[in-house]
Amino acid sequence: MPNLVSHLRIGVLTYPIYVFLYNSIFAFLKKSVSLSGFDLALGYLAYILGSDLPDLDSANAPLRNLTKVFLYGFSIFVFYEFLLEKFRSLNVLSNLPDAMLSSAALGLSLAIGAGLVNMFLSLPLFYHRGFVHSITFGAIYGFLVYLFLQPLVKNVIFIGVSAFFGVFVHLLSDYAKKPWKAFKLW
Repeated sequence: MPNLVSHLRIGVLTYPIYVFLYNSIFAFLKKSVSLSGFDLALGYLAYILGSDLPDLDSANAPLRNLTKVFLYGFSIFVFYEFLLEKFRSLNVLSNLPDAMLSSAALGLSLAIGAGLVNMFLSLPLFYHRGFVHSITFGAIYGFLVYLFLQPLVKNVIFIGVSAFFGVFVHLLSDYAKKPWKAFKLW
């Protein structure tokens, strides 16, 4: 079973092949595609992340802990302003300095994030080689990348497809002896 380093190496080695095939398909369809260095760099990042992302279901995978750290940061983005406004509106807390309310909102945002992330990752959905080792997960990852980058990137379809194929390369490397398993839906 490949580990983080193996998956990343496979991702680095296969990304140029993927880009060649992507461009070849467009050429075959007689459609023009013009990928900038920025598009290729973002595609690479989505592809490389995807090449190890399915190992989120492994408790000792380095990417799992790194993902938690980033999701905690995302929870600050989602909850901090809301909580700070709620704290400011409570009469009981009106005499406390704003720095204290801000710290409380930050701490509670992190605690909510940690609770939600750990609860989510402990769902049966995340048993080893379960849902995140499926082509459906790859499609969801690619679609989410597309949705988040759509207003920002011109060739966003390339980035989303890159994300999907990064996951697919991971599946192929995990199931090298039984490649048909890479096509499982769930």
